[in-house]
Amino acid sequence: MLKRRDFIRQSAALGAMACVNANLLSSCGRFINYDISVIHAQDYYKATLEAVKVLGGMSKFVGPGSKVALLINSDFEHVGAFVNPDISLAAVKMILESGASEITLIQTVKDEYWQRSSHYESHKEMIESLKQVQSNTFPATFNEEEWVKVDQIPGAKSLKEAEIVKKALECDVFINIPVSKHHMTTLLTGALKNIMGINTRKSNVTFHLGSGIRNDPEYLAQCIADINLLRKTDLCIVDSTEFITTNGPSGPGELMKPDIVLAGTDIIAMDAMCSGYMGYAPDEILTTVKGSELGIGTMATETLNIKEITI
Repeated sequence: MLKRRDFIRQSAALGAMACVNANLLSSCGRFINYDISVIHAQDYYKATLEAVKVLGGMSKFVGPGSKVALLINSDFEHVGAFVNPDISLAAVKMILESGASEITLIQTVKDEYWQRSSHYESHKEMIESLKQVQSNTFPATFNEEEWVKVDQIPGAKSLKEAEIVKKALECDVFINIPVSKHHMTTLLTGALKNIMGINTRKSNVTFHLGSGIRNDPEYLAQCIADINLLRKTDLCIVDSTEFITTNGPSGPGELMKPDIVLAGTDIIAMDAMCSGYMGYAPDEILTTVKGSELGIGTMATETLNIKEITI
């Protein structure tokens, strides 16, 4: 197993090589289709705009008339446990400007969350235009109108059934906005684990208790990987600006503040990179390993086109 210190050193070298190679290709006038963008900035709103721009812009993912499902990790109180609202607002702005006909928050986002942003007043009308799955608030329970029971997940190894938000499966575009932070069982809450937000409370209890062992790390990680087979993330924007490194997922905990926003389509690779920010090697994070084994993405970030810049 690759040791943490060696992994972090190796990741830094690979990241530098990726940036150098990308810049060389750009100077030759070739178009580069980036898999992941990594933006270092203290203005998180601008960083989010730039992160998606590097990938080709939001219109690459959202076409005119598209119905977009948006999953934001917002329902926590302590700094570092929820996505900075500046990131979410920048994403919504780009989605609307791309011509989306509908944006649905598939996990309820309270107005207090948006109010934490300095952009709240200028974006208030935009926020009010968003639809919500009102029943998907903790502890979410099943109803026929907004939820569907899935009896079989093709390719799943542990998770046999689940109660899922309908909009997550019916949308044209699924955008996942997690925060990379500590979790007591999985070590990392990132893009993969955020998808637990499309489940009812009953389904999520199965993740934690279904093996017969409470919070069995192997079983929980496999269920998290399995649920990601139901609906591919079309675009992922990860908040790695400031996050808890202890006492996750709710906090409060010790904070790390690298001021990074990532965007991309390979959520395995993005979780692998985020684990490095926390001092872990990717193969120490079982969700990443299980997701990679299912073919959801790759842990070999050195094989991807990654653009890393500071603004």
